[in-house]
Amino acid sequence: MTLKEAERILAAEYEKLEAEFTKKEAAMLSYQQEQSYKSDARNRSRGKYKKHYIIRESDIKKLPADVRKAYDVTFKPLTKEYFERRTTFFYLKGKKYLGDQYALSDYPRDMLQRITNIPLYSIEYLRWLVRYNELGEMTVRAGMRQPESRLGLGVFKPK
Repeated sequence: MTLKEAERILAAEYEKLEAEFTKKEAAMLSYQQEQSYKSDARNRSRGKYKKHYIIRESDIKKLPADVRKAYDVTFKPLTKEYFERRTTFFYLKGKKYLGDQYALSDYPRDMLQRITNIPLYSIEYLRWLVRYNELGEMTVRAGMRQPESRLGLGVFKPK
């Protein structure tokens, strides 16, 4: 066996292991997000909301009246610039795993799948079309002929 053959074999093995790791990581993140969403959905049915959610602007307008009476809800659109600032912030704080999540800002759908520190208001957002508009704001739409809605940070403050 020559050195080139050994390098080729090792490179192929490395690619195979990397592909397996990526699949396992995606499955683990998907499972974790699904469990978190189920727990959060149970709490929301009891009227208990977390402080922050990644939520569509149109979903805020559709919140039930009792939620609007119990919470002051504010909305701040998520932008590519915001994610780049968060990436830098977490890297400087030494929290590389969180910084890596936000570093995927060029791929908004993949980034939403990996963000673990802010829950999604609806897990359905991951199945929809996610992109940035001309203002750099993250938008989501349920289908090709559906209207776009901005995604943002919804802050629920008890009154």
